[in-house]
Amino acid sequence: MNKITLSKMELRNFKGIKEFTLDINGQNATVFGENGAGKTTLYDAFLWALFNKDSANRADFSVKPQDKNGNDINYLETEVVLHLFINGKPKILRKMLEEVWTKKRGESTKEFTGHQTSYWIDTVPVKKKEYTDQINAIIDENVFKLLTNPFYFCTQLKWEDRRKTLMEICGNVTDQDVIDSSDDLAPLQDILDGKSIDSQKKIIAEGVKKLNKDIESIPIKINELSRTLLSEDVNYLAVEERLLEHKAVLRKIEKSMLDASQAADEYRQKQQELFKLDTAIWARKKELDTEALAGSKRLTDEKMQLENEKYRLETTSYSLKELIESSSSEIERVSKNMADLRTKWNEVSSKGFEEPDPSNFICPTCRRELPEDDIGQQIYEMREAFNTTKQNEFTKINTEGKTLKARKEKLEADTAKFGEELLQKEAKLQEIAERLAEIDKELKDMEGLTGTVNYHADTEYTSLLSRQQVIKDELDKPVEDTTAELLKQKNEVAEQINSLNKILNNRDVQIKTQERIEELKDEERTLAAHLSELERQKFLFERFIKAKVNLLEGNLNSRFKMVKWKLFDDQINGGVKEMCEAMVDGVTWSDVNHAGKVNAGLDCINVLASQYGSTAPIFIDFRESVSRIIETESQVINLFKSELDKVLRVEVAE
Repeated sequence: MNKITLSKMELRNFKGIKEFTLDINGQNATVFGENGAGKTTLYDAFLWALFNKDSANRADFSVKPQDKNGNDINYLETEVVLHLFINGKPKILRKMLEEVWTKKRGESTKEFTGHQTSYWIDTVPVKKKEYTDQINAIIDENVFKLLTNPFYFCTQLKWEDRRKTLMEICGNVTDQDVIDSSDDLAPLQDILDGKSIDSQKKIIAEGVKKLNKDIESIPIKINELSRTLLSEDVNYLAVEERLLEHKAVLRKIEKSMLDASQAADEYRQKQQELFKLDTAIWARKKELDTEALAGSKRLTDEKMQLENEKYRLETTSYSLKELIESSSSEIERVSKNMADLRTKWNEVSSKGFEEPDPSNFICPTCRRELPEDDIGQQIYEMREAFNTTKQNEFTKINTEGKTLKARKEKLEADTAKFGEELLQKEAKLQEIAERLAEIDKELKDMEGLTGTVNYHADTEYTSLLSRQQVIKDELDKPVEDTTAELLKQKNEVAEQINSLNKILNNRDVQIKTQERIEELKDEERTLAAHLSELERQKFLFERFIKAKVNLLEGNLNSRFKMVKWKLFDDQINGGVKEMCEAMVDGVTWSDVNHAGKVNAGLDCINVLASQYGSTAPIFIDFRESVSRIIETESQVINLFKSELDKVLRVEVAE
């Protein structure tokens, strides 16, 4: 048995307690105090030091002292130290929360930037993980809550988790044992087929839900299909006979339309041939005109080409003139810059070094005249600096002069090149102008020489005209057009055929609809049979649960002195609903008074302590409402309301 007891707990600045030490040396104890004196705070501090939560299982509660307005009091350290006995061996756990105040660069005051928590084990500073691992090694957090709070198991734990824990306590009955306990449950063996009870129950529940949904939808579908059925009988045989008659009439009309269509095709072909003849006659006339004007056309084409060439040469000549003008301006500017450089050279060359008056050399520090040797040195340095500067100016002028000279030479070469090109273009323009004058004279001489072309002297042209006249005569003959009347008759018969086909199509739809209705009825019966089978399986599982609970309840309740457990509830429909509710003397937990709940909770803790092989300090709040508690192997710390005790008072049991 892993036995955990509290020897001493030291609190400093924890919630409403400024400083307090609970020193009980691992014994049972009672803490007296009026409301608000801090009795529950002791249990909060105990849990905070271990698991960072309070007695209400909250992790976000405030542990820092607060003023009367509910604001945190700053610059305080909140600390809890637990002195425990773990199977008789001492263990000290210390936890401290402190504020972090930081002064930012450039600021004169510090500001609050958060908290930091420090941990110690047996006075040795440790990291949070090591601290938490140490506590988990002693006891699991959830188990600890079960063993220290009489109300935790029956109130704060979900009923499913509570039921699971109870099943673990008396879990010596297997599902197979339950099935073997009754012949009525034997069919479950085949139903499960290796699956668990819970899995199969979920499968069945899902199947029942789906089947009910499918069964409910079938009458709706049948009703919708029934509305589409015709209420009156139709003589489909007579309809088929009428359909055959109309189809025969349609074939005759289509044959007549085909004959008329052939005549119309011949007429369209003659029209197309006439159009082709018109085009050929026009083309032949064009050819004859072109032959008569061949010489004039040649000269006209040449003139056009020459004028295009003239325009291109004039454009190029204009661009060359602009380039020559630009280059000439640039040459003039460069020449002027070169002249300026020569003038500057002469100015620099004419300058000589002028020695300064020796009496002007004064020490900048003491303001006395410098010695003669110092004056000579300074004059020498000044002369050297003058010569260096003069030489640098000569070098700069030479460099700029060479650059300008090269620039001028290139500009002069480009200008000469542009001038030669311009002369060539102007010579070519002169040639073109002379040739254009000759062409204009030749064209003028040809005016009036070309008369009207005699087309009828051409055999090809007259042959085309003869064929054109023949086609025109044939097209002028009257043609009887019955196409429109035949098309009207065809449309009328086609409409009647479509109407008859719709009637026959409705017959097929009616047959298929009736067949679908019968299929839905068969499907409904099949689904109902499946649902009945699932309901039977569901009933078997409910009987299984009752049988299992009956087998378990005796073993489970025999372990408790006060509490009896109700693990299932009978439903009105005969089913069973799983639950887990504590009963004390036949009264449900929620209706039991405080004293009954405390003792029932202690009864649960005793059984759980045996199950988990551990005991831990039990804190009992409102102990004044309980006249007597049942025996327990755990250490008990009673929190007793006492109006006479304005500050906490502790009595340790002997």
